[in-house]
Amino acid sequence: MVHNQAIRAPDSSSRRFQFIDFLRGCAVIAMLEAHTFNPTLRPDIISSDLFQVLRYLNGLIAPTFLFTSGMVFAVSTHRRIGEYTSFGGALAHRFGRLLLILFFGYLLHIPRFEYYHLRYVAGQEAWRVFFQADVLQCIAVSLLILQILLLLLRDEKRLYAIVAPLTLLILVLTPVVWSIDFWTIFPPSIAAYMNGLHYSLFPLFPWTGFMYAGALSGYLYINARDQKGNAGQDRMIKRIALVGGGLILVSFPLEVLEPLVYPVYDYWKTGPSFVFLRIGIVAILLLSAYMLEKQGMVNRFSVITLFGRRSLLIYVVHLMVLYGKYGSFVFVDWVGRSFSFVQAVPAALALILLMYALAWVWDRIDKAPTRIRLGFRLAVLSGFLLSFFMRGG
Repeated sequence: MVHNQAIRAPDSSSRRFQFIDFLRGCAVIAMLEAHTFNPTLRPDIISSDLFQVLRYLNGLIAPTFLFTSGMVFAVSTHRRIGEYTSFGGALAHRFGRLLLILFFGYLLHIPRFEYYHLRYVAGQEAWRVFFQADVLQCIAVSLLILQILLLLLRDEKRLYAIVAPLTLLILVLTPVVWSIDFWTIFPPSIAAYMNGLHYSLFPLFPWTGFMYAGALSGYLYINARDQKGNAGQDRMIKRIALVGGGLILVSFPLEVLEPLVYPVYDYWKTGPSFVFLRIGIVAILLLSAYMLEKQGMVNRFSVITLFGRRSLLIYVVHLMVLYGKYGSFVFVDWVGRSFSFVQAVPAALALILLMYALAWVWDRIDKAPTRIRLGFRLAVLSGFLLSFFMRGG
């Protein structure tokens, strides 16, 4: 899913804000745990009170991931605003990266990664599942919309003056949008982005709200930093957390009122109060990560920040490890729901260590000479293509 930038030097254009990397890295590690536990733990454990608490905490993973992705967009845009409001190499690179995220999102839902199966076996239902909007599609399309708006408006201040009410509008309209079956109106590839009535886990309504709340927070933070330095950024992060606390308080009476306002309502899927509560919690977590960096406990060498920097790579590869089919072997099918916590915890730790090793190697390759980087990526791409066309039949 879903990088980020540091905190102190005047020439921050080439530096990363490590507290954003750290917060997203925490979300990535929690995601690895959740994606290991959820399909492998025994049914009696899944239904236990302890697991329900864990499931609630894991429910913060996606909001955190989306919120920080929005922050990263705002920070990187602010630093290169001239290049992202005019056509050129930087803008083409950004569009290319967002389209790559979209490509990976769909790749992970391809009925089977082999040409023969797609050409001769996969049926209509498999392709309807393929068009679902998952977290990578949500990130890519939400940020593409922001970038297109920025190109049209050609000014950050005007952009975020629109983003603020647009975020609120998305949340208010979500229960209404979920009452409409868009699959009867639009092609599946478009309808899937509107709501979760058919397959989609992360439609734009309401999940784009997390992205745009993060983008607005990132803009306010970097703008305060530019205008008033360290003191300004300190105050703004605290204000963002304070607003987050207010959203948490507001969410409780809203939860009571929403069923009276909306004829079709599901707190866990469409409730604006659901989003307000989680945005508020993420804002407080953001302040916590910021304070850890101020205390010197978070830096670019931290293990967790590496997970944050390489979140897209880890997201794609870990799903291939857990759900990929290698011959007749699929890890989650092989395990079934047979693990106790004693078995699931080592499995999750093994996956986390494997993803850390992958991220570490990829980080080193990214620092290698251009010829080595391009050669490595070409080799990976060639391996994928050979696997795609030569399997099956």
